[in-house]
Amino acid sequence: MSCTDRLVLKGPALVMQDPLPDVERAFTGKGLAVTVFHRRALQGRRASAWPPPGPFGLVALRLPRGKEELSMSLSSASSVIKNRGTILIYGANDEGIQTAEPTLARFFSRTETLAVGGRCRVLKGVGVSAECPHPSTLGDWKTSTYPDYPELSKRWVSYPGVFAHGRLDGGTRLLLDCLPALPPGARILDYGCGTGVIGYVARWRGEGVRVDLLDVDAVALEAARENVPGGTLLLRDGLPPPGFGPYQAILSNPPFHRGKAEDPEMIVSLISGAPGLLERNGMLVFVAQRRLPLERELLRSFRRAEVLGDDRVFRVWQGREPRRDGFRKR
Repeated sequence: MSCTDRLVLKGPALVMQDPLPDVERAFTGKGLAVTVFHRRALQGRRASAWPPPGPFGLVALRLPRGKEELSMSLSSASSVIKNRGTILIYGANDEGIQTAEPTLARFFSRTETLAVGGRCRVLKGVGVSAECPHPSTLGDWKTSTYPDYPELSKRWVSYPGVFAHGRLDGGTRLLLDCLPALPPGARILDYGCGTGVIGYVARWRGEGVRVDLLDVDAVALEAARENVPGGTLLLRDGLPPPGFGPYQAILSNPPFHRGKAEDPEMIVSLISGAPGLLERNGMLVFVAQRRLPLERELLRSFRRAEVLGDDRVFRVWQGREPRRDGFRKR
């Protein structure tokens, strides 16, 4: 962020949701005390659902994925920044930074485009607007809906930026339609749980089912906490370490993207890592894009693999009898 050379920077500074260390280093190099906030625990980072209270003289925000998440991020920033503090938002044109300034202007009194280059830009806001609708807690951004699915008749909690916010996506719906019966008292892992839909339905249908809910997004887990009371929450990127179980079942609509790019290796990692967490007769059930050839990968980690259901877009896979001796069929 070379444009900071043209600014008089006053700390302390807060860097929000940037997976790279460059901005933090630039601010530290200018003698500022820097706090880093991550919403998502990517690559083992410490994460939380809301930034620390501050107050901060300077906030740098890496552009979030969608407009609603941007609004919530700016709201959180406005609640922890000093009255005349400065915020910088930066991102690429194809990520939507060109249309972010009107949203910024809802929360800060003076806004401008500070720098443009390399198909990216930096926006600047100064002074929290006295008229902006800026809630000061995560709870002010909670939404409740009634998903169109039999077991989900209660009001379902979600937040901006959470996967399938405010709706039941097609892949999860298909998985729920195909979900095998679970033994009484089963312990299951809802991997990439989002708001907790799969874990909730599995517990509803089974007798005494215990649910662990795992997601990389701290905000998603706050929704899951309300939707699936009594579930065990795990904030992490990737599966728990081997031996963390054992589980009778791992159920998942697994993540398939890192940022905007597709990353099928995330599904392969789920398949290869699942046997170390499952009982001898345990199963992995997950949904993925129908076009992905996953049978061979499943048979490297399980002795049995089958398709439980599919449609034009998605396919539900089941792996049974996990291989425990390190052998992988090829």
